Amino acid sequence: MFGYLLAATVMYVGYSIYGDQQIRDEHYTKPLSNMPPNARDLADQMLSAEINSHELSDQEVAKVRLAILEILSQGAVAQRNHEMAVVREQISYFGGLLSWFLKQKGLSYEQITEKYRVEFGEDVQGRHLEIIASASRANPSVFQKLAHKLAGLAGYA
Repeated sequence: MFGYLLAATVMYVGYSIYGDQQIRDEHYTKPLSNMPPNARDLADQMLSAEINSHELSDQEVAKVRLAILEILSQGAVAQRNHEMAVVREQISYFGGLLSWFLKQKGLSYEQITEKYRVEFGEDVQGRHLEIIASASRANPSVFQKLAHKLAGLAGYA
């Protein structure tokens, strides 16, 4: 009897994970993957509009570009966290528990900025571009991450 119960549980979890992965791919991974090229195009359009409407020095153009990139990087983080929350509402109960176990909530813009401040130092433009790029990357193997985390908890990692 226990064997049947175990098999049924494994089948349910497997089916849930498969369905959750499809939801995640369609409503999280694919939409976010377009973010960097769209952000670069939008930044270029916004900068061109500002340059065309005002006579700006090279120094002013650099300041406007950084301001645009900061706005877009903030938006990228907000979009990623929003998409993550929406997908978590759509996935199975088991998938929700798994997601919570791996990451309770998305990082704030301030947390991400601090993370990249160390890596990029004074390269503020590079920092903003990396924030946009990182916000667009979904973890390709949630289940590999789970296995690694469980191994760590068990003392094997």
